[in-house]
Amino acid sequence: MTTTSTQSRYEESKSNVKVSGLSVWMRQHPITAYFTVAFAGTWALDMPMVLGRNGVGIFPYEVPEALFAILFILSAFTGPTLGAFLVTNALGGKEGRRKLLRRYGQWRVGLPWYALAIFAFPIIYVVAGSIVLGSLPLADLGANWSTFFSTYLPALLIFPALITWGEEPGWRGFALTRMQEYYHPLWSSVIVGFMHGLWHLPVFLLVSGPIALGPFNLLGFIGNTATIIAITILWTWVFNNAKGSILIAVLLHASLNASQAWMSALVPNYPADAAGKIVMGFYFVAAVALIFMTNGRLGYATDPVEKTE
Repeated sequence: MTTTSTQSRYEESKSNVKVSGLSVWMRQHPITAYFTVAFAGTWALDMPMVLGRNGVGIFPYEVPEALFAILFILSAFTGPTLGAFLVTNALGGKEGRRKLLRRYGQWRVGLPWYALAIFAFPIIYVVAGSIVLGSLPLADLGANWSTFFSTYLPALLIFPALITWGEEPGWRGFALTRMQEYYHPLWSSVIVGFMHGLWHLPVFLLVSGPIALGPFNLLGFIGNTATIIAITILWTWVFNNAKGSILIAVLLHASLNASQAWMSALVPNYPADAAGKIVMGFYFVAAVALIFMTNGRLGYATDPVEKTE
């Protein structure tokens, strides 16, 4: 055997040890591993915008809008989706990946859950706007009902729905599903909601761009995270009743984003701030009601097996 061949095998052996070590860590700490990849994979692609003039301005450049959009969309897939598949692969290999992929198209969940996923958020936002503006949103809906098809449905099914296809396989498809196997559904929802809210930190540091929510405001960030926790509790109930369907999770998330965009098209002077507070209040009231109605089970059928990760 030549020296070159021996060295090559040695390098290959070292590489295999490293991969094996990472897989072992993921198997031993799957939830921690998922959160680590989800945050690192997303924030790595968000950093060029955050560190430049689009964000905190440490570096004297501005990311072009087209590149900004590409990086932001990809970051949903290099974070939550990548984390879900890497850890699933470490836990279950090819069969685990196959089961996760199958839940993307798990459509046999019952028509009521589709109706809830597609129509609940538009109704909530129209009602919230009506509380502030009176009959104006309903009048606009009657006059411009076609915007439901020209604005809402494209946003629900195409864009920004594409982004939710990057998020939901991770947050509900993997993290929530895995946590509920070992922990109480309510606490699983609270933890996933908190981490999902924290994951959004980069957009609160952006001062320009299509999704900028900066400059950073601590109270605003805390309020957004608390709202995501409440929404997660609601979504957990739907997700569990929909048999863990990633498709339904995507529709729910996409409907929330699409409803916000639709209101701007439907009601030119839609009171986003005032109506937003009403919507937020509804989320918290509905979450508390669901907790009591389901005894905190949120539609989860079996008892978790207590386990320390």
